[in-house]
Amino acid sequence: MEIKALTDVGKVRKINEDSFAIYSDEKYSYAVVADGMGGHLAGEVASSIAVTEIGNYIKDHLTDELDRFQAQEVLRSAFRYANDKIYKYSLENERVMGMGTTATMCMIRGGYVIIAHVGDSRAYMARDNITQLTKDHSYVQELVKLGMITTEEAKRHPHRNRITRAMGVEPEVKADAAVKPYNGESLLLCTDGLYGEIEDGELLSVINENSAEEAVNKLMALALERGGADNITAVVLKGVNGNNE
Repeated sequence: MEIKALTDVGKVRKINEDSFAIYSDEKYSYAVVADGMGGHLAGEVASSIAVTEIGNYIKDHLTDELDRFQAQEVLRSAFRYANDKIYKYSLENERVMGMGTTATMCMIRGGYVIIAHVGDSRAYMARDNITQLTKDHSYVQELVKLGMITTEEAKRHPHRNRITRAMGVEPEVKADAAVKPYNGESLLLCTDGLYGEIEDGELLSVINENSAEEAVNKLMALALERGGADNITAVVLKGVNGNNE
């Protein structure tokens, strides 16, 4: 499994509030990205806690005996665990009170990709075409769902960055989770600073035509070239054909 990640503050923001974590061994591989919010330093703290504590929980609770659906529940629990850590930290530290973060994770294990997600960072699967694996927890996504605006209109909506679910802002959080067959497709995890600047077709071309390292470098350069209005994070995973359980 080839995994490469890159993050950049962009051209407008003064602080990079994005965080990521990647991991790979012979049993499983994963990546998680987080886009923090909450003002000076707070978002950076929230996203860092999220990716660190999700990883810690998985290390302590994911065992070989678990099947793919039990592993999915470990990821859900990891998100709840990280949410609790962020929420309690914000209560104990006034300077970061009210902070929160998105979190999106993909784990490749036993011929499956296991997804967990809160917020509007995204995961994509790419081969012949590109498929968004996550649904944004955002105001504009709700409008799209209700048929009030189109997907194209959502990209330009003035409230497109307003999320409806985040880690750490409430004592409890509901993480979306799913399990899908994995047969060596490429995966992209990214924050809105990347996908907000690059169309899906362009994402697919860059991922398919380059190594993981070249892909993240080219995607980052493209997002910066188009303005870099937000923090930007991209993780690309390229694997071999998996064997289904």
